[in-house]
Amino acid sequence: MASGRLVGDYTPIRIYQEVAREMGRDPGSVVISSEDLGYLRNLVISSSVRDVMSLVSMLVPLVKTRIDPSVAREVYKRYLGVDVGEDRAVEMISELVAKWCIEAAELMGIISIKGF
Repeated sequence: MASGRLVGDYTPIRIYQEVAREMGRDPGSVVISSEDLGYLRNLVISSSVRDVMSLVSMLVPLVKTRIDPSVAREVYKRYLGVDVGEDRAVEMISELVAKWCIEAAELMGIISIKGF
């Protein structure tokens, strides 16, 4: 489920899945989980945070735990043609998945994004 409202290009997610398969790693680690959606729902209910970028920042650490650094690095080598390093690549792919999660949550009626 994607609306494109927060994520302009999902290509890195597709590339991550391809690279993960090639390296024998879990290609599903970049797929939104029910845990992600539940965590987001609880964030919105239990905190005063309402702006999208703060929600992204709070989701990123959850997503990061399952991103393989070597896979993420290879993703951006292929996608951008440059080596951004493992840490930056993990940050970038985690942010992308977090934004995708927010889009999916909105499409599913879990949250509502206004004014973005």
